[in-house]
Amino acid sequence: MKRTGFIAIVGNANAGKSTLLNALIKQKVSIVSPKPQTTRDSIMGVWTDEDSQMVFVDTPGFFKSKNALGDYMLKSIDTAVRDVDCVLVVIDGHDGISDSEMAQISKYKKLGAPIVVVVTKIDITQPQKLMPELAKLNGIECIREVYCVSAKRNRGVEELKQALKKYLTGDEIYFEEDDVTDKSQRYIVGEIIREKVLLCCENEIPHGIGIAINKMQFENDSWDIDATIVVEKASHKPIVLGKHGTMIKGIGIHARESIEKFLDAKVFLTLWVKIKEDWRNNPSMLNELGYSNKN
Repeated sequence: MKRTGFIAIVGNANAGKSTLLNALIKQKVSIVSPKPQTTRDSIMGVWTDEDSQMVFVDTPGFFKSKNALGDYMLKSIDTAVRDVDCVLVVIDGHDGISDSEMAQISKYKKLGAPIVVVVTKIDITQPQKLMPELAKLNGIECIREVYCVSAKRNRGVEELKQALKKYLTGDEIYFEEDDVTDKSQRYIVGEIIREKVLLCCENEIPHGIGIAINKMQFENDSWDIDATIVVEKASHKPIVLGKHGTMIKGIGIHARESIEKFLDAKVFLTLWVKIKEDWRNNPSMLNELGYSNKN
């Protein structure tokens, strides 16, 4: 009989939560970029082996909400940590432990679930800087274990995953053996496009963009996908388009390559750019783009 359970992955923005999730399940289901609040929704990553099924729940990074989208993101964190078998607190070892992270650990102590801390990015952290931070964590009574990993280089990830099995309390199988996430193909495709916009535009555009999948149709062994990149300001549209359309062409090339890898099929991708001012405070637009607290 397999041991099963849910493990919430929480932590500050850019602590490496999404990179860790992808490494734990050996599949990319959560997008990654240097921009804070890249993850907007709780995304489940599923790992099933011969003796267990672990459902990891990636969450947005801790932040102060400034709009309706932010409220949605914060609610998704609170929802994700309810009734889990373990709370995995991810801390950026390179940046050190902040007072806010210490406060968050105390907050999760009240939930009653075991707390395991993962210190990430040890491949770029000097040992003399890391050791005092680890000493701080070892002094917190509610922390069951502390692990150091480099998710990017896959160091310590397997050891962490095996250790987490001891916290699994269920025996009900929630997902099929070949499932890796609870999200639909349509959702992941939209997230891949958003990731490429964030990476290609770098610091030229804020993270306030959304992706609407207008069409996603499979026929003749290929996918025909039509999507709209939604921006908040008129000044953002020419940035996404680029001079003579070079930027959106580059976004399309990178997105298509990643989508083809994800769907394992040829993809024809068409991208549009639309301005929707202050869309992050517009309930109908939030719902259209898949951010809804109604469910």
